[in-house]
Amino acid sequence: MTPSTPRPGRRVRGSATGRPVMAALDLLGRRWALRVLWELRDGALGFRPLQQRCGGMSSSVLQTRLIELQQGLLVVRHRDGSYELTKLGADLYQALLPLHRWSDRWAAAIDAIPPLVPEDHVCASCSLSYPETDIGAAADLLGSLPARYRRSIDGLSAATLRRRPEPGTWSITEYLCHVRDVFDVYADRINKTLAQEHPVLEPMHNDRRAEQGHYNDQDAAEVLDALTEGAVALKTLIISIAPAQSHRTATRLPGEQRTLLWLVRQAAHEGIHHLGDIERQRVLAADRSAAAEDRSR
Repeated sequence: MTPSTPRPGRRVRGSATGRPVMAALDLLGRRWALRVLWELRDGALGFRPLQQRCGGMSSSVLQTRLIELQQGLLVVRHRDGSYELTKLGADLYQALLPLHRWSDRWAAAIDAIPPLVPEDHVCASCSLSYPETDIGAAADLLGSLPARYRRSIDGLSAATLRRRPEPGTWSITEYLCHVRDVFDVYADRINKTLAQEHPVLEPMHNDRRAEQGHYNDQDAAEVLDALTEGAVALKTLIISIAPAQSHRTATRLPGEQRTLLWLVRQAAHEGIHHLGDIERQRVLAADRSAAAEDRSR
């Protein structure tokens, strides 16, 4: 083996003792190595066809990877100049198939998470404009929300609070639970962004949280009390943010870097946006009640 080719029993990336699995990962983690193995899965290929299959990678890089894979006993070069997987290489391909299937599930899980709105978002539904919402305005909005939420559910029956207007749409109680959790989560996100350099934020997984937390079984009055406490705590935290801190950043998924100011705006947006969802459901409930009265006459 050349000095650069990983070998079990010798120091490799991530292992001073060269544990076999770490040596394999070192070899397979090299640029284009897995792609070369993948393109050879159906049989032998010459150098040029293999290069074309690999997206036109440079000849020097392909030559280096092929030498390493040959020295690792994963690829063999035939007399006609073609390359093919060895028995070990074919076994590795089979071992990678579960990882391939897992990667599809991984991609689906990431795709299922709604993307974050941009820094300059303007909501078409509730009309909140991020560029026009500074920290003070967001704090004032959060401070006004508890009383507005209480008015929005005043006089509604338990059945109305738990009724889902259609499949896939939350009930009023579920929206209340979500906003309560949003205030708690965004307080935590803001604190992390203040305390750490570029922290990674865990997605909320809204539907999973609602299901696991049995949102629709919770008492709306108790949820509203917790929502109020969360709004007050979040407002207190927000007004303590210095102007210079508003540009600190955090990320959630790859490519989703957002500023601390965005986190503040997003928390306020969640609160006012879902208040609108609840108020619309209140109107629907009133319409249903009126229609029922008409039928009974």
